[in-house]
This record gives sequence, C-alpha cells and structure tokens, in this order.
Amino acid sequence: MRRRQQLAVALWLALLIVYVLAGVDLAPFHGDESLQIRSSVDYATLFIDGDSAALGVRPDDPRSASSDRRLLQGSINPWTIGYAWHLAGRSSEDLPPEPGWDWALDYDTNLALGLRPSPPLLLTSRYPSALFFALSVPLLYAIAWRLGGIATALLASGLYTLHPALLLNGRRALTEGPMLLFGLLTICCALMILRHGERAGWRWWLALALSGGLALASKHSALLFLGGALAWLCLAALLRRERQALPKTARRCVLCGILALTVFLALSPALWPDPWGVLQRLVQVRSDLLEVQVRSLQPGGVGMTLTERLDQVLTQPFLRPAMFYEVASWSDYEAITAEIEIWRASPLSGMPVNPLTGGALSLLTLAGLARIGRKPEQAGLLAWLALTLVVLLLNPLAWQRYYLPLLPLTCLLAAVGMTGLLRRATLWRSKVKRKM
Repeated sequence: MRRRQQLAVALWLALLIVYVLAGVDLAPFHGDESLQIRSSVDYATLFIDGDSAALGVRPDDPRSASSDRRLLQGSINPWTIGYAWHLAGRSSEDLPPEPGWDWALDYDTNLALGLRPSPPLLLTSRYPSALFFALSVPLLYAIAWRLGGIATALLASGLYTLHPALLLNGRRALTEGPMLLFGLLTICCALMILRHGERAGWRWWLALALSGGLALASKHSALLFLGGALAWLCLAALLRRERQALPKTARRCVLCGILALTVFLALSPALWPDPWGVLQRLVQVRSDLLEVQVRSLQPGGVGMTLTERLDQVLTQPFLRPAMFYEVASWSDYEAITAEIEIWRASPLSGMPVNPLTGGALSLLTLAGLARIGRKPEQAGLLAWLALTLVVLLLNPLAWQRYYLPLLPLTCLLAAVGMTGLLRRATLWRSKVKRKM
C-alpha cells in the first residue's frame, strides 16, 4: 500500500472513531446501563479492597441480585467502568444502590429509588464501552481488507460504524462494545493464522486463545465469534485437501478453545470457588431469566415461531430501526421519548433506516454471500455465518441486541456485494468503450 493510501486509510479510520465517540452522550438511557454501573462495584472490591473471595459464587449459595448479576454478566465491562469512575475521582459510594435497576418496577419508581445514575456518572461509565466499540472499527476494516481489498474494507468499515443499532448499543454502558472488540480481534487472529499457514507459530494461536477468552469474559454470547474463528480455520484446512491439514488444525483448535475457556475462567471471579458447579448454576439462572423475559415481555407470553425468527434474521441487519428499549411501557415516559427524539434528530445517530436503503443493502448482502466461498480463506466466513444463524434461530426473543453478533457479518457481505457490483459495472463500461 502506498504511503498516501496508508495516510488516507488512517484518516478514514480516525474519522470513524471520532464519529463514534462524539455521540456518546446522545444515546438514550437503558436500564441495563444501571445494572452494569452497579456491577462496577466489583472493581472496587477486587482492585481497591483486594477482596476476591467476596466475588465468588457457590452452587448452594442463596439466590441474590448481586450473585445472579455476577453470573450473567461478563467482567470486562464492569471492571473498565469501575476503572473509569476511579480515574474520574469517584468512588463506589456514587453508584446506584442494589439492584442497580429493578425491571419488576416501572421507570418512575426506579427513578424515585435513585436507580438511574447521575448524568456525569452515566457519561463516564459509557466511555469504556464506546472506546471498545470504536477500536473494533479498524478490526472490521482489517477483516474486510483480507476478504476483498481496500474498497471492500472502506465500505464495510463505514457501514459498520454508521449502523444505528451498533452505534446505539456500542455507545451505551453495556457489554456490546467489548464483545465486538474482542470478538472481531478473535476473527482477525484466525485470519492471521490462515495468512501465515505453518509459519504462523504458537504466538498467533496463543493470541487467538487470549482474545477469545477476553471476548467470553465480555459477554457469553461472544462464543459465536470464538466458534466462528475456529470453524473458519477448520473449514479452510478441509478445503486445502491435504491429508494431515484437518487433523492437525482440529487438534490445535481444541487446545485453543480450552485455553480460551481458561482465560475466561481466570477473568470470572464468580466461578472461582467451584467452576463446574457454578457453571451449572449459571445455565439454570440464565434459563430462568429467559423464561421470565419470554413470559412477561414477549407478545402473548410465548417465544417467536420459526417463521418469525427467520423474519428477524432477514430484517434485523438493515430493515429494522434501532430498538431503544425492550419494555413497551417505556414509550409512555417523556424523559425517554425526549432522549430518543434528540438522538433521531442528530447527524451522529448513523445512517437512515428505510425500505429503500435497507432493501438495497439486504440485496447487496445476498450478492456478497453468492461471491464468498471461492477461496479457502473466504469460505470460512460461511462457517462463521452458519454458526451465528443457527444460534439466532434458537432465540425466542425479538430483541435487537441479541442480533448484534450478526451485524458485522452482514456489513462485510454487503461491502463484498457492493464492490463486486462496482467491478462488474466498470468491466461493462470498459467493454462498451472498446466497442465504440
């Protein structure tokens, strides 16, 4: 890449990062932000008080808001939020009281109980996640560059940064920012292993395990990125048709997966007292929570049908606007609707979502899907996509945040489809000129 081109790319990525960070204070509030900010008390417990034993959960401990929160949430976002307010000169006394946010109560009652953070604390707490999301933009660029070159990378990074759902949730004090950063870093490590082949050495495999563990410690659903990276490597080895390629790669992937889980365990103090027993409890707690969410928040109190799930998979990437809340009653609160109107009126809220642009991008995604798979390095994207789709088709809730792991994939595919279409148009125009 020429120096001028490198400078142009660096400027482009810098502008995208600045765009993400410039709109942090515009994001409408979500109750889960209070939960994450309350969870940052664990930072003080572990790094200031040095009391790691207080964070452990045992299988026979009675259920509590704090223990369930430690099991269900990753550790990266609460710790970085705690580090942010610590740097800002705040203490754990400034945090919302337990339980952080009570979804059994309405917005006004939570507000009266002091469960919404003060504006300065909320803004301080948002910057770590927003920075994580902003730094994921160059990673998405790098993945797209490996797939289709600089034009594909520029388009993909632009679509990714300007996607309203990614912008909204990436700017909030939620787990999506670190999940996307470390998830895409995991995919990048897999691509570097593919690029170097046998010369990759143990360092890139170790980097893959470390980034995968950090992704899992950010949000459990980041397992899609780790699984996608390992599936990508195995499919590429299978397509090489070398006798020992697949068994050797499979062994390394298994070891890498074990190391990633070890990193996840090391970053999850709640699991330290009894990892296997607490993991079983985690599964039960998550199952109970999902049942409550479906019964109380899903229309009719039942999960989506298969047809509805297929519709969500097809329309969430580009045809549905940003989902500001999951609880329908939040539309009745003036404070929330006013924040949403400010967001919508701002040029920092991302690209518009309408049937025309959404339909065009959806078609370009399908065109990109048709182009992928001609090379072993590209075909692995299909394995990552297939794993993500299978998991999403098991999801009973029509909540946009659950579909965020799909969006980097669709942005990549739309960019591949767009550049493919532009190349065809360029070839057609050159042929026409020659005939004339």
